[in-house]
Amino acid sequence: MDVMLNCPSGCETIHHRLKCGTNVFILPKDRNIKVGAVSVGFGSADREFYFDGKSCVIPPGTAHFLEHEMFNRPDGDISEKFAELGAEVNAFTDTEKTVYYFKTAGNFSECFRLLLNFVESTAFGDTDKEREIIKREIDMYSDSCERKAYFGALDELYPSSPLACEIAGTNESVENINTEILELCHRAFYVPENMTVICSGNVTADEIMTETEKIFFGRERKTAAKYKISAKCAGGKRIDNGNTTADVFCVAYPAAAVFSKNKDSLLLKIISEAAFGEGSELFERLTKEKVMFEVPSVDIVTHSGQEHIAISGRANNAETAMDIIDEELSAFKNGGMDQRKFERERKRLFGTFVRISDDCWQAVNMQAVCKDEGLAEMAENIRQLDLPGCLKKLDLIGSKNGRCVVKPGK
Repeated sequence: MDVMLNCPSGCETIHHRLKCGTNVFILPKDRNIKVGAVSVGFGSADREFYFDGKSCVIPPGTAHFLEHEMFNRPDGDISEKFAELGAEVNAFTDTEKTVYYFKTAGNFSECFRLLLNFVESTAFGDTDKEREIIKREIDMYSDSCERKAYFGALDELYPSSPLACEIAGTNESVENINTEILELCHRAFYVPENMTVICSGNVTADEIMTETEKIFFGRERKTAAKYKISAKCAGGKRIDNGNTTADVFCVAYPAAAVFSKNKDSLLLKIISEAAFGEGSELFERLTKEKVMFEVPSVDIVTHSGQEHIAISGRANNAETAMDIIDEELSAFKNGGMDQRKFERERKRLFGTFVRISDDCWQAVNMQAVCKDEGLAEMAENIRQLDLPGCLKKLDLIGSKNGRCVVKPGK
């Protein structure tokens, strides 16, 4: 068992891998609200895998559909049982994982047992009913100009790649998802060695580990072998229309992985703040030329050896904004980053990390992102980042990019 308490960063962590294969992270905090979560290593981009002696290809949106169906039981929605215990329960799916979590001020033990039991069970309710709910969710997403721009840019960067697909899939793809596919994916990925239990607040580590081992014991199946995603960068531009009063844009660049997943992500955060943040030359130029007046948003995604950085926002002229971003990124790469600027951004990142980690839910969410490294270890990793590593990472941001603009008008 790894125990890191009284850390200078304040990111106390207790970590232990159980006999059943599950990683458990406890983040002790003196708070009224307690949070429990299970993170499953199965996300929207995991569309091809080898399991039970055969290759499997599943429709877009399957991981998200399974997330929905896990709550849908023959005896009612599992959320009602959490509500009876005074807890709020929810879940989300992203490119590489699905996370189920609850927040509560009391009855933590009962909520935690309920969470573990429902995540490992597949007593599904009416799949057709859930399919219609998901379709309405997809229609709602289609009205989001920001999502349309983001996934449009990714599709231009990685044509037809699972990385560029909407997490919920499409109305057509969810029609091809049935109970048999959902049960297959549950058997393939909802196994102890592919699940991480994370709890934060005034909780008892021994109780959490004992309950997890007891409920997951005897289910030591092997996780399906995921096929590596092959996403060749193409680069291109598309224009769409949407319900917006100003241009909405996104430009996405590939960033080759060179270190560990977490270190690559941390370095890209430093680079993105220095290159695109409020104090950057890019933002100064955008405002001076009256192209846009809000700091661009930056998304960083790493999955299966693929990595990209996406810059998005609203602009008076999206094409001009993207051209300026491209020019300033190229100038930033050529000019590099000096020690003073690097140290400033590294300290800013460390401060943000510690502040986020102080909140129970945000700490749990951060731990789910960090996966096998505890928050205390991640805090130390930030301290040890150096300028040579940052410059190496900066040099590996590709010049090809995918662009998408959503203009006013349906």
